[in-house]
Amino acid sequence: MYTNEGETALKRTGKPASVILVCLLLAALAAGSITGCKKEEKAEAEKKREIVLWHYWDLPQQRRTLEDLVYDFNHSQEAIRVKTRYIPDADFKKELALGMADNKTPDIALVDSVDFRYFNSMQPFVDLTDEIGELGQYLPAAVQPCTVEGRVLGLPSGLNCTGLFYNAALFEAAGLSVPGTWEEFYEAARILTTDDICGYAQIALQGEESLYAFLPILWSMGGDVDAIDSPESRQAFELLGTMARSGCLGKESISLTGSDLAGQFADGKVAMMFNGIMMADYIREQNNALDFGVTYLPADKDRVSVVGGEIFGVMSGDNEAASIEFLKYISEKDRLASYIDGLGLLAPRQDVMDGQFADDVLMRQCVDIFQTARMREISTEWPRVSAVAADAIDEVIVGGRSVDETLKEAAGAIRDIREGVR
Repeated sequence: MYTNEGETALKRTGKPASVILVCLLLAALAAGSITGCKKEEKAEAEKKREIVLWHYWDLPQQRRTLEDLVYDFNHSQEAIRVKTRYIPDADFKKELALGMADNKTPDIALVDSVDFRYFNSMQPFVDLTDEIGELGQYLPAAVQPCTVEGRVLGLPSGLNCTGLFYNAALFEAAGLSVPGTWEEFYEAARILTTDDICGYAQIALQGEESLYAFLPILWSMGGDVDAIDSPESRQAFELLGTMARSGCLGKESISLTGSDLAGQFADGKVAMMFNGIMMADYIREQNNALDFGVTYLPADKDRVSVVGGEIFGVMSGDNEAASIEFLKYISEKDRLASYIDGLGLLAPRQDVMDGQFADDVLMRQCVDIFQTARMREISTEWPRVSAVAADAIDEVIVGGRSVDETLKEAAGAIRDIREGVR
């Protein structure tokens, strides 16, 4: 029988049966090897402790940099595996707050620096004071938002500030200089506005991005959120209202996020905008041919910008030690210096910031702008206060009620928040 099978095989294939058997054996061994590799990979993944990081960074270069950092960490050791989850900024606060209420939180959350105290009041973050090295080298603007009763409860990821982005080609074609005062700013926006181009666009979403763009106007005119109905504050809101009514402030921009607005700017549809300096790389990526600049915001007296940034907070639980190991990894000075430019942010420590963007004139200008930046309020109340102010910005731009009515109502709402009534 063996001989017959061998002959049959030989007739059909032209090869001896022994050769066929060897081939089948090798194929089986290869399949077993592949299966074995997959099992080993699965076992390796199961052996590692998995931690989850939530973030809301939507800029492509920031997401790439974060994923590269996570990949490098995951392959640098055998004990921990970090997974990331992106949640849009508009949903992030709500989802994290609900997670805290239901005890379904990530192991690490990257939160806006002005929201850190609010979330910490809901569920305290892990104390990192004795865990992260060289915290004394971090700038006050970076570490103060996550410092509670002298203890550091978070790791600053980076800093940014608001700048005036302007389309240099449009300014040159119109024979205009970059505006230094608010009157010059208004005139430039008016002159540069056409059927296809918006002279100035202002974010007015119900969120922190809206305040981030507007506070320089408010502060430079002597106004303040806690005195939102004062003559100085009214002047700042009136500027937006006047620009909206004259058509040089595009009302359609109020529904755009910071990155959406930067995309419109990159497409040449917006002549000027106030936005975070991290948008510079995004604009260059979207339209490398665009001739644009970033400079100080207009002012009639002292120039002022706004400090921004995010903070990594670790949740208490079984994975806090593993989470801290990841933060130690990304906070090492040389490693921080290797990736911070990729995030488009300024380093949270001066000795690293000093060496940033050595060959990038545009971003070095942003480092200078940061020196004029002022911190927003750091408190558990701020997210609710800023939401009221953001609503007022939206109402003034859209119209329908007088500025006085809008600000009177906003002042009452903020007062109620301060007094614990709301």
